[in-house]
Amino acid sequence: MDKQISEHSLNTDMIHRLARKELGLIHKMAHEIWPICFKDMISQKQIRYMLEWMYDLHQLEKNFDKGHEFIVIKEEKKNIGFASYEIKKDTSCVRLHKLYVNPKKHHKGSGRRLLQHVFSVGSEHNMNTLDLFVNRTNPAVNFYKKIGFEIIESIDLDIGSGYFMNDYRMKIKI
Repeated sequence: MDKQISEHSLNTDMIHRLARKELGLIHKMAHEIWPICFKDMISQKQIRYMLEWMYDLHQLEKNFDKGHEFIVIKEEKKNIGFASYEIKKDTSCVRLHKLYVNPKKHHKGSGRRLLQHVFSVGSEHNMNTLDLFVNRTNPAVNFYKKIGFEIIESIDLDIGSGYFMNDYRMKIKI
């Protein structure tokens, strides 16, 4: 874990773990955040396709039932971001599936606090690494590099309907 994500930066009152019945909040936030965050990376059609594919309430519930944890971060009692992660005991790795913060709240430490929470959970479960996939043109690549993540591989994943996820797989030791 990098010095830039230290325990003192974690304010646990701001982070809330969601129950299955609260997943509609993730659906709502994704539909607010994604069109803004991805507008310069992928087409609006692909954004809509991916929102339907990954953030449909039934899909979120399936992910929850498979062990994905969902957390939100609040600022002044308003939800401003979310993350989803999974403990993969077979590989001693935490997989960060989602981490998004309202663009109006970028550069204020909320993404770091969400990530710190995931690091802490991984540490509690004796995981060795944390990995994630991120669009290769996403400015978040620099955020992750600054924290200490390394690019492990470049992947072009066919997600159907003629669309691809052109991602880096990034990894960091916990």
